[in-house]
Amino acid sequence: MPRGSLFVKGELIKAILKVHFLLLINGLHLLKQLVKSSCLLILIAMFVSYTAIAESSNEHYLTFEEKTYLKKLKEIPYCTASNSLPLDEINRGRHVGIGAEYLKYFQRFIDIPFKLIVTKSWQQSLEYIKSGRCDFIALAAITPQRETFLNFTDTYVDIPFVLVTTQEKFFVSTFSQLTQKKLGILTGNSYVDLLRNDYPDLRVIEIESRQKALKMVDNGELFGYLTGLNLAGYAIQAGGYTSLKINGQFDELSVIELGIGIRKEKSALVSIFNKAINSIRQEDKMRIENSWITIRYEITEDYQRIIQFFIIVSVLVSFLFYRQFQLRKHNRQLADREKQIWTQANYDFLTSLPNRRLFQDRLERQISYSIREKIPFALLLIDLDQFKDVNDSLGHEQGDKLLIEAANRINDCTRQSDTIARLGGDEFVVILRDVQKESNIEQVCTKILEQLKQPFQLIEKTFISASIGITFCAQDSKSIQALLKNADQAMYAAKANGRNRWHYFTAKMQEQALERASLVRDLHHALRNKQFEVHFQPISVLNGGKIYKAEALLRWHHPKRGFVSPTVFIPLLEETRLIIEIGEWVFLEAARQVKIWRKIFHPNFQINVNTSPVQFQDQSTHHWSNLIEDIGIPAQAIGIEITESMLMEGHEDISSHLISLRDLGFQVSLDDFGTGYSSLAYLRRFDIDYLKIDKSFVDHIAENSDDKVLCEAIVVMAHRLGLKVVAEGIETAEQAEILKNCQCDYGQGYHLSIPLPAGAFERFLSNYKKS
Repeated sequence: MPRGSLFVKGELIKAILKVHFLLLINGLHLLKQLVKSSCLLILIAMFVSYTAIAESSNEHYLTFEEKTYLKKLKEIPYCTASNSLPLDEINRGRHVGIGAEYLKYFQRFIDIPFKLIVTKSWQQSLEYIKSGRCDFIALAAITPQRETFLNFTDTYVDIPFVLVTTQEKFFVSTFSQLTQKKLGILTGNSYVDLLRNDYPDLRVIEIESRQKALKMVDNGELFGYLTGLNLAGYAIQAGGYTSLKINGQFDELSVIELGIGIRKEKSALVSIFNKAINSIRQEDKMRIENSWITIRYEITEDYQRIIQFFIIVSVLVSFLFYRQFQLRKHNRQLADREKQIWTQANYDFLTSLPNRRLFQDRLERQISYSIREKIPFALLLIDLDQFKDVNDSLGHEQGDKLLIEAANRINDCTRQSDTIARLGGDEFVVILRDVQKESNIEQVCTKILEQLKQPFQLIEKTFISASIGITFCAQDSKSIQALLKNADQAMYAAKANGRNRWHYFTAKMQEQALERASLVRDLHHALRNKQFEVHFQPISVLNGGKIYKAEALLRWHHPKRGFVSPTVFIPLLEETRLIIEIGEWVFLEAARQVKIWRKIFHPNFQINVNTSPVQFQDQSTHHWSNLIEDIGIPAQAIGIEITESMLMEGHEDISSHLISLRDLGFQVSLDDFGTGYSSLAYLRRFDIDYLKIDKSFVDHIAENSDDKVLCEAIVVMAHRLGLKVVAEGIETAEQAEILKNCQCDYGQGYHLSIPLPAGAFERFLSNYKKS
């Protein structure tokens, strides 16, 4: 290589090294300047922070003028309305909720008493402010209308503004999606002013109560209800509205800021309350909100941290990382809250099983799968026997514990692929998938019944049983409603057969259900159409044959079916509670008739009327003494017949009222004696006048028979207790003679006469007296 070329190359390398050295020196100089600048910025930020802290600590103290002003006031009256949890509630005269918690802090800071004035609504609170009866109202939002008579403090509570709809409604995020939709909003709330000022196109309807608004949404009268998220969460949970959901927030109005609204005439309180608000530590605010808010849904930006990180330029990368971390955390929180709301809407709060809504969704999917793949499945409806007795005797808290344990036991008896749900109360349902044999179903039912028969360890050892109804898809039906109805009918058939068993749904059961529904419809019109008639069956004195007693018996002459048996329609009257109206009609018919027969046949003639527990529970018999007084007969003219089961139920309303009727002079007969489990204690406690020996003892009575021995024993026992005895169902002269020899007092049955209409009864008595 030529010498000149080497020289040029060496010089070039020197030049490059020199440039690198200069760049390094300049880089170090720039780095030094950058470090100085960063340190200067950090020092400036620290100075600003310390200054702000010093200023904030000074601004929390009241001035001499403010303290003097407060001393002159002595007390500060404030208004609040109830039924606004978690914000405000009046519980037994005490103010509770988020607002009350903050007011405790404010009162300690201001150090003069606050006077609570309870109003019926927000609207009334605002009226009290205008009239001067209150000086301030807490948790109030600023609106142009309110600013005419209120001054407002700084914000201390933020409430997300949301829409509540039914589950199937589409997601809403802007007000433009709600044009022409019927929306509810609480009367007097700031939302009313804010929406009507800025969004006049919305069809907003003021509702006087939150629960009423939610009910209207649930019934479809409103598309949705606009309110605060936390208020909606509490109201949905309190009302048990599993069909409702919190739909979403709005881009135009996502959060309502709440402060204290102070009457214009007391504007000096604004700065005092602002100092009180700013004196509350952040951890105390978090404690208040966490102790009252069970459903939270917020979209906030931590601007303070963003500003702090922005000031420190040298750690820009850390700021970006922190920002990313916060966004991910925020998204996780939103996902957790959405999951919480979804869980509350789809799972039973007590047992954690799927609720009715989620169960119906799964049942619908299973029906589609079963029809498509032609694979049947079974639906079990499980109802706990005697569960009401547990609630009544041990209390609802112990009843809830039993339900939780029962749910766990049922769950242990099924496969993971099956669905178990709680429909409500003490009813559970199970979807048994891919069941090929009935024996497999019966094995599951046997396991469930055996598990539920085991004792429950509550405050005392408790025993229950269960009744199970079974139906098949698609053999019995292919619709949700029909399958549930079939299973329900089968379950009641299991109960009717003695409980603690299962029963399959059959076509015959469906026919019986339709027949029953038709009879119920006809019963609602029977009294108005004069299809009912009272028949009277005579009761004779066995020793002598005199007749001055009768029993009133209801008969239904259906225009198409003819006479319907009382054993068929009486239970339907009780189930539909029509027995209350019709029972009173029978009482009046008997009272009017006995008045006539006392004049014609015997001055002490008495007619017995049958009663139902429903009449006593409804207290519809309370005014019977007034009715007979208006008709003009004494109470002794009417006898009241009750059954052993009524005494055994032991309801206080039945017991106390039966005693009061007895004290008024009504005589009481215990019907069907011997078929139940009555004890002598009940006979003494309720002061019964007559025992009516059930027909089952009389049917086979004969000399030297066990039935005769039993009847003799009943008569002797009753006479010792001062009771008269009536034998029912006497059909032969031989039966009447044996009972007479047993010293039985009265007899009743076809041997003497069948039940007769009033006219025929009169003719019978006239002919009987002549003979």
